[in-house]
Amino acid sequence: MNIIWFLPLGFFIGILSGFFGIGGGIILTPLLLILGFQPSVAIATSLMLTLGSTISSSISHSKNKNVKWKASFTIGIAGIVGSQVAVPLVLYLEGNSAADIVISISYILLLGYFAYGFLFKKEKKNMRASINQNQFFTLVLIGLFAGFISSLMGVSGGFIITPLLVSAAGYDLKKAVGTSVAAAFLIVFSGIVNYSLNSDVNYILGILLIVGAFMGAPVGANLLNGFENATVKKYLGWFYIAIAVSVIFEQMKLKEVSLIILLSVTVGFLGILARRVFVDRKQQKKEQMRHAG
Repeated sequence: MNIIWFLPLGFFIGILSGFFGIGGGIILTPLLLILGFQPSVAIATSLMLTLGSTISSSISHSKNKNVKWKASFTIGIAGIVGSQVAVPLVLYLEGNSAADIVISISYILLLGYFAYGFLFKKEKKNMRASINQNQFFTLVLIGLFAGFISSLMGVSGGFIITPLLVSAAGYDLKKAVGTSVAAAFLIVFSGIVNYSLNSDVNYILGILLIVGAFMGAPVGANLLNGFENATVKKYLGWFYIAIAVSVIFEQMKLKEVSLIILLSVTVGFLGILARRVFVDRKQQKKEQMRHAG
C-alpha cells in the first residue's frame, strides 16, 4: 500500500472517529493486521492516528459543549495506569507469536458485547442511579479498563469509554462521546510513548494519519449534532458488529473477505453522513428561497 494513501485514510477514519467518539484505531488496527503489519507496529501506528483524531475531536466537541472535563481527566489519568500494564504484555505475546490471536479475540468479544448493549439491551434506570452515587470510582474503573484495552488493541479506548459512560455513569450519548474523546488523548499519548521506547514505530505513516485525522475529525464531530441519540446508538451497534465480523474472517485466513467487509462498512457509514450533509444543505437552500420570496 502506497504511503500517500494513509493521508486520505486518516481523513475518512477521522470523520467516523469524531462522529462516534471511537478514536479510529478500531478500524485501522484490524486493517494494518490484514495488510501484514506486525502487531506492535500496527498498534503504535493506530495510536498515532488516534492522537490526531482525539485532539481535533476534543476541540470540536468542547465548542459544542459535549465535554465534561473533570470526568475526562479522571478517566484519562486512570487510563495511563492501565496502559502501563498492556504494553509489556503485547511485546511478550508478540515474542511468542500469540499477539495477533489475542488482539483479535479481544476485539470480537468486546465489540460483540457493546454491540449487544446498544442494539438489544434495555437501560436499567435504577441500577444506573445506584452506580452514579459512586461516580468517581466508576470513572476510575472505566479509565483503568480503557487504558489497558487501548494499548492492547491500538485503539483510543473510546469504543469502551463511550458505552460505559452511557450504561454505567448515566451520561447522555453526545456528552459521553465528547467526554470519551477528550479522555482518550491522555491514554493514547501514554501508549505512543510506551511503544516508542520499546518497539519500532513508523513515524512517517503516523504523521500522515495524524494530519488526515486532524482534518476529518471535526467534520464528524459537527455532524453528530444532526442525529438523534437513538439513531447514533443503532449505527454504532451495527458498526461494532461489522468490525467484529471482519476480524473473524481475518483469523480464518480469509483476508480478502475481511478487507472487503472493513472497507464496505466504512464507506457505508461515510455515505450515510454524506447524504445527511446533502439533505441539510438542500433544506437550507429551500429556507433561503422561502425568505427571499
